[in-house]
Amino acid sequence: MAGSAILILLAVIGGALIAAQGPIFARLAGSVGGTLPAALLSFTIGTCALISLILVTGAPFPKLADMRAAPPWVWAGGLIGAYQVMLSITAVPKIGVLAFLTAVIAGQLMAAIAYDQLGAFGLAVRALTLTKMVGIALLIGGLALIVWER
Repeated sequence: MAGSAILILLAVIGGALIAAQGPIFARLAGSVGGTLPAALLSFTIGTCALISLILVTGAPFPKLADMRAAPPWVWAGGLIGAYQVMLSITAVPKIGVLAFLTAVIAGQLMAAIAYDQLGAFGLAVRALTLTKMVGIALLIGGLALIVWER
């Protein structure tokens, strides 16, 4: 249980950092001339950080044979990241961090229902319980309240 609590705490911290990304990316876009240059710089910095971590920790670089053996859909992760960065640069200044992230979370929850029910992407199948449905309904209701206030 302690391991799960630590992971949940780290996820909460990750969520707080994600909330900071939109404003940071938007400010970067204003400084460097737009959405695409900002996204490129963001991914370049992230790539450099990951290469540095690999070198410091001694973790292996990906092997070409392993990359070729991976299912084609795994490459979508980077594209999804690029989409999210560019969307946050555009959306956060217009609708705010709270509305943007609430909408993102609502989308994540709706997709998570399907992913868990189907065991998508090789995950274990997890049942959707009444308690989970009520929780999701409350979160989506919260989204409606946040967006409606505008």
